[in-house]
Amino acid sequence: MSILRPFVAPLLVFALTAGLLACDSQTKTTSGGLPEISALKFAGVDLEYALERVAAEAGMPLGLDEIKPRDNSPDLARYRVDLDLPAGPVDAALRTLRTGAGGFDFDIVDGVIYVRSQLSLTAKTPLDLPLLAQKQFKGTIKELVGYVMASIPLSFMTVERVVGGPEPPEVEFAIADKSSVKDVFLQYARASKLGWTIRRAGFVVEAKGYGTAIVGTSIEVRRPRVAVWRLPQGYNENSTTSALASVSARLKVPMLVLDRSVIMDARGDLNLSIQQDPRMPLVETLDELARSGWGPTVWQYRWKMDDGVPVLASRHFLYMLAGRDFLREELLAGEFEGSLPELARWINTHQKKSTGWVLMGGEIVAGQPRIRFTVAPGTTVQQALVAFAKSSGVSPYVNLLDLTDPVSGKLINHPHTWSGAFLQDLAEWLPEPAGDGTAEAPSN
Repeated sequence: MSILRPFVAPLLVFALTAGLLACDSQTKTTSGGLPEISALKFAGVDLEYALERVAAEAGMPLGLDEIKPRDNSPDLARYRVDLDLPAGPVDAALRTLRTGAGGFDFDIVDGVIYVRSQLSLTAKTPLDLPLLAQKQFKGTIKELVGYVMASIPLSFMTVERVVGGPEPPEVEFAIADKSSVKDVFLQYARASKLGWTIRRAGFVVEAKGYGTAIVGTSIEVRRPRVAVWRLPQGYNENSTTSALASVSARLKVPMLVLDRSVIMDARGDLNLSIQQDPRMPLVETLDELARSGWGPTVWQYRWKMDDGVPVLASRHFLYMLAGRDFLREELLAGEFEGSLPELARWINTHQKKSTGWVLMGGEIVAGQPRIRFTVAPGTTVQQALVAFAKSSGVSPYVNLLDLTDPVSGKLINHPHTWSGAFLQDLAEWLPEPAGDGTAEAPSN
């Protein structure tokens, strides 16, 4: 987070996120020249994920232009997407997504998808002004940032890479006179086949003689979202979460892991510790991983057996009361058949009483384990997850959304902020291929 001294000269600050987008030579195109995508089924994902998947399926660079609110909560990621996109032209899919989820507008400019969040549309900044002069540019994204900073007085821009992210290549293109910063980065996306994310500050300052300035930034470099994994970028492979995924795959024991997210993202508390599978029997392994290594009074999680399935609850999950009652809510009786993401949809529509809390189940794709079981009267959400784990061999990882403002400590209050939990297959957190055909390593 940038530290701003009061009454300093205004700064132009923005975050640029670049992710190599794979171009699929087999992508079909419409008569108008736009790519066609295959059908996509989102059983609860955030809007940013859905947009990235649509762009990746189309083989097009994606420019995401969003606001970083004052409370540091996400902008586009606040919106929840639970809908199916039929196969067809990419622009039709984006229109369907905009109608179903809202929160953004888009344009397709010379092969680049440009998405602008509704929050950013209400806050015009120097990024949108025709401030740049004509130039033949050649260089990397960092050199383009340097050119913009040299062209706009008192501007400041930051570009960083997450460990393991792609290195932006050198490109060459002509910058037209009176171009905006946004325009030249769309040109960079077009020339390099790189996507980017601009996170504008959620507040601006005015200074006489200088105009409007952006005064805050957050930075993340991304890979293309060509797979359904929802791991946070730069996740820790040597963590308790990945160690538990390794234990489950090694011993072929499904488990239910209950965790709490870190400031509204898919990274949970168990991913913040450094742990590896000790490769011992189940009970000894779970007991060993439960100890943090920081002393006998500190622990990572508590665990118990429930109908033959280990159920683990992280320390952060147990210490925070908000949201835990959701797992104790009763479900309507009925028959379920489907995969883990489809179970999230089923639970969301079969709660005995409406709580407003939901499970974000991810993307439904072919090849996911599917089972069928009966939900008896009085069955709770947690019991249904245990039953699914026992019958399918899949380990559900429940990451309860943390709605706490990291600065004030108050709950984040926004009309589009959803309440509930991310629901993932724990196998997504495997640090490397299992080697026995039981799991795959994350591709992104």
